[in-house]
Amino acid sequence: MKSPKDFKIGIICGGWSAERDISLKSGEAVFKCFSENGYKPKLIDLVSKDMATVEKTYEDIDLAFILVHGRGGEDGYLQNYLDQINVIYTGSNAISSKLGMNKIATKKTWQKLNICTPDFIELKENNIGDILNLSKKVVIKPASEGSSFGISIIENNESNLNIAIKKAKEFDKEVLIESYVEGKELTVSIIGNKAYNPVEIIPNGEYYDFNAKYNQKDTIYKKAVLGLERKSFLKKEAKKCFEAIGCSGWGRVDLIDDGKDFSFLEVNTVPGMTEKSLVPKSATLDRESFISILEKIIKKAVA
Repeated sequence: MKSPKDFKIGIICGGWSAERDISLKSGEAVFKCFSENGYKPKLIDLVSKDMATVEKTYEDIDLAFILVHGRGGEDGYLQNYLDQINVIYTGSNAISSKLGMNKIATKKTWQKLNICTPDFIELKENNIGDILNLSKKVVIKPASEGSSFGISIIENNESNLNIAIKKAKEFDKEVLIESYVEGKELTVSIIGNKAYNPVEIIPNGEYYDFNAKYNQKDTIYKKAVLGLERKSFLKKEAKKCFEAIGCSGWGRVDLIDDGKDFSFLEVNTVPGMTEKSLVPKSATLDRESFISILEKIIKKAVA
């Protein structure tokens, strides 16, 4: 097998989703790390949807390190095209990416496997009454969006719902209404067959929104304090969540810990890779370097 440094790596970033700016930062961080460690990567900014499906875009590379967040990179679109032109890529395949991108489809899959996830309702034309009976407090989410775009946490009444649904629909026609679970926000990074130590996220606000993720400097990230048995269970369950929808390579599973149960929220198949992102932070807490996890992701892609 070739050494990772023998591969002509294209860092695929940018894209056309609401997460474009974050994707560019992820691409720049990974490009810099590879460059500083003896690689000769090529940075490819997908400035349009058309550019993503032109073979010339990927000339002179034999491995695509996908860092396009949201639509295009996490919904199977890019993976499907790379399969057609026989370019190896990092992360999950087209089918599992499409499933993982849609929070409603993901949660339905988890429910069939008795994985704990908050109760939810998919918004339909005439089901506001059912939504109002869901729980006193709810989370409104676009079904297929990342970086907390379009999310609202509200007291469940018709006035609040109308405003929150309108906000979510700015990002996706499909909308998920989920029971709010009080507890600690945790995430588990997965690379290859390893689930990393859970990280607790403590934002200076009601929840871990876009500002807390990328703009505020007072968000706290720390290794989650869990008993050995609960931590072991969480790692196994996070891997089960990841593999249940066919994911592979690398990714992240987000959840809430209410002190008794772990309620799984979503899978990220192309998580952020900026200096503020959770996968690099997980690696740091496990005393693993950035280049080490990048090399693991490559090795998994070509295995």
